[in-house]
Amino acid sequence: MKQKLAVARTLMHHPELIFLDEPTAGLDPVASAALREDLTRLAMQEGVTIFLTTHNLSEAERLCNQVAVINRGQLLAHGSPAELRARTSAPRMYITGQGITPQVIEDIQKNTLVKKIQQQNGKLVVDLTDLTRSHEIINQLVDANVSIDEVHKEKVDLEDVFLQLVDEEKRGKE
Repeated sequence: MKQKLAVARTLMHHPELIFLDEPTAGLDPVASAALREDLTRLAMQEGVTIFLTTHNLSEAERLCNQVAVINRGQLLAHGSPAELRARTSAPRMYITGQGITPQVIEDIQKNTLVKKIQQQNGKLVVDLTDLTRSHEIINQLVDANVSIDEVHKEKVDLEDVFLQLVDEEKRGKE
């Protein structure tokens, strides 16, 4: 209730600029969703600029047009969520099937769409340059007589981006 009251007090004066620190912390899921809707409406319809500090990166991804990734006081990157995802990590596809031989993997690796390919826990993990063209990899596997059981596509989220940026910074200091 204190969190709801603090946010309500902030918004009741219709400010042009709002700074919020972990605004949904301690709120139940319904109140969190309502607050996110209110913040989106304020930004889109009323032109309010909102600075949001949060460790909840999925919330930042839903709410923010621009994101700055800061770790231990250092600015690691900034841009739109899409720009950060594209800059740091590749979209990924997981493929489960039969007949995935070392030769098939080698042939798939030669495809210009493939950034990286590896086998993990019985799955083929393929990092791509363009997820919208993933069907080309599937066609290539089918042409190689691979029997595909399951395909799962995954876009990189801001948490993955953050972890990769922090890891890169750590390796840079070593």
